[in-house]
Amino acid sequence: MVLPPARFTRRGVLAMLAFYVVFAVLYAATITYSVQSFQPDAFPGYLGRVLLLDYPLKALWTLPVWWLFFQTSLDKADWSIKLLAHGLLGPLWVVIWFSSYYQALSWLGMGGIGGNGRVWDVYIPTLFYCVQFGVLHVVRFTQQLRQQSQREQQLQAQAHQSEVAALKAQINPHFLFNTLNSISASVPPELEATRELIARLAHTFRFSLEASRQEQLPLGDEISFLRAYLELEQSRFGARLQVAFEIEESLHAQLLPPMLIQPLVENAVRHGLGPSVAGGTVLVQVSRVSAGLRVVVADTGVGAKALPEQLMHSAGVGLRNTHARLLALGSEGLKIARNAPQGLRVGFVLPLPAAHQDPEPRLQQQEAAAASTTAIPSTLQGAF
Repeated sequence: MVLPPARFTRRGVLAMLAFYVVFAVLYAATITYSVQSFQPDAFPGYLGRVLLLDYPLKALWTLPVWWLFFQTSLDKADWSIKLLAHGLLGPLWVVIWFSSYYQALSWLGMGGIGGNGRVWDVYIPTLFYCVQFGVLHVVRFTQQLRQQSQREQQLQAQAHQSEVAALKAQINPHFLFNTLNSISASVPPELEATRELIARLAHTFRFSLEASRQEQLPLGDEISFLRAYLELEQSRFGARLQVAFEIEESLHAQLLPPMLIQPLVENAVRHGLGPSVAGGTVLVQVSRVSAGLRVVVADTGVGAKALPEQLMHSAGVGLRNTHARLLALGSEGLKIARNAPQGLRVGFVLPLPAAHQDPEPRLQQQEAAAASTTAIPSTLQGAF
């Protein structure tokens, strides 16, 4: 799950300020209690020193450690790595604070704790470091749980919308398929190409209906659907539309949410190749990476005048909906880049839970069809 970077908020800063003040008062009271036999009125002086010098220095040296843990890749690391990092940085933080604190006391002509009493200026900062970052990590973990809950609610809402769409599609799907079959049967033999187009159209409708009923379908099913869809488009574009698939054979049975790739392909055909007189090639790449499943749809069409980072804000409904679905599934969403020498590359990385790895294939015939790949034009090579 991708958690947004931590940031300063007014509420968070006030909460940390209150935490510092409470800890400072307790620390000053503890020191005052230990010296009350010979300094009975020492509390105001110790409290002023702690609030004006001691804890501001602690806050100063906390900032780079906070940045390291919550603004870099360490924020997404395992807890074992985070604990190891704290084990290394904690003592360093104490040493730096100790040195700067006593140096500041020397510059100001003020005395600090002497002799064996200095152990308190090691023990208390160490305890403070542990409590402080313990609280920060708890807050960060709470944010992650809240975001996970929000994404689950979004997925439930999308599931409900899909269910409603499926109910609408089920008004009489058999009537649609039977009608298409009747039309196909009425086509004379000399128009066999028309009969094939009708059959492919029926196949695309059938897959769309099945996709609205299922939360996950094998990748091989979606690739088979894409082939049928692109064959329909090729009947319209002719030689202007060239298609290439680059799919790892072991991924044909991989389960994934349906209709994630089709909007990208449709966008490439409609907005990339459609306006181009010469046409071009649409490439569909699917591969396994350490983060999950990487999908890239590239075209050699007209491209876009806007910068890639601006396209998501002006993209059509299909791309925006796909981007929202990916975010709800724990992905970083769609990434858009320029293709070389022309066109666009749109892709995403979908995290795959271990439980969803390598399921049994549903349609062996479709997998065999999806396994065949065509040569990839050199203009479409390169990592997304």
